Amino acid sequence: MNGPRFMVGEEVLYHGRRYVIAAIRAGAYGYRLLSASERHTQEADIVWANESGLAPLDAYTRARDDTGVA
Repeated sequence: MNGPRFMVGEEVLYHGRRYVIAAIRAGAYGYRLLSASERHTQEADIVWANESGLAPLDAYTRARDDTGVA
């Protein structure tokens, strides 16, 4: 498959932290990532990253059996 694996607006993991992709440009470090600050912990962050360093959030895509039927 050619082209980017991720899209603008998609949430990804980068170095174990959750980011949203804000922009994509050609070349190395072509993904602009934004993270929101967590209440009373980390500050907001903006970074440029390589696609190879990004991981999808499987919490949205992995099937789970979390609806027990009595």
